[in-house]
Amino acid sequence: MKYYLKMIKPRISLLVLLTGYLGYYLGSRSIGNPTNYENLAYLLFGMFLSASGCAVLNQYLEKDFDSKMKRTMNRPIPSGKISPINALIFGSIICVFGIFFIYQTINDLTAFVCFLTVFLYLFIYTPSKRFSTLNTLIGSIPGALPVLGGWTAATNNLSSGGWILFSILFCWQIPHFLAIAIIYAKDYKKGGFKMLPSEYPNSKKTQYHVLFFSIAMIGTSLGLYVIQLLGEGYLFGISIISLFFLFVVLKFLKDSSHKNAKKLMVATLFYFPLMFILIILNALGYI
Repeated sequence: MKYYLKMIKPRISLLVLLTGYLGYYLGSRSIGNPTNYENLAYLLFGMFLSASGCAVLNQYLEKDFDSKMKRTMNRPIPSGKISPINALIFGSIICVFGIFFIYQTINDLTAFVCFLTVFLYLFIYTPSKRFSTLNTLIGSIPGALPVLGGWTAATNNLSSGGWILFSILFCWQIPHFLAIAIIYAKDYKKGGFKMLPSEYPNSKKTQYHVLFFSIAMIGTSLGLYVIQLLGEGYLFGISIISLFFLFVVLKFLKDSSHKNAKKLMVATLFYFPLMFILIILNALGYI
């Protein structure tokens, strides 16, 4: 059982739930409705199943490549703890059931967003990692869709607030995953993955991507204030956090060493939770 639990990647699934909740909360707020906790529970349950199933199916598809990399060779499938066919069956069942559950309990639009997330992740992003360095951009689309799914679950529409949340999460993933790609550049190269830092080690392409999408992330974060979904307390707080984040980015641009890449990765891990806290505090009237 512990290997099945390991395959569903609970920490990543919990991040999906966090972004889904954020979208649902702000979506409800945008239309002046109180949070419907029953619907929210249905949404998060369905999201957890589909995200977990997607993680298992991704490991099934990449089992041969995972066996070549030090950081992934001990995963349940390449290590032989779980057979590939069992992983395929298990992942397919919980993934499909999660989407169907959202279709039955929430609405058609959210179920479609959930299906699109799984489809893009498994059949577009996963194979693209072995053919193009654009895979980070491609993968950021399904990575950002859960927050849009949360928004559509609350509003049943694709209005501007949902797209701003999607854009924030999309841009946030680029510096985060490129920092990881620098740290594990040799491992990715060994596994046959086309990552910018491993394919162009002496190029400035990675730095340009980090700078552009970091600025874009900060700009879209301010967008929640511009459309008056959040107030001045959020604006002040996110501005302070963004300045600190930009400082780390500039330090990374000056010296893109493993040490500074780790600092950038940590900065991204702090940015989103801190933004989430600011949103909640502002919505509750504390700031």
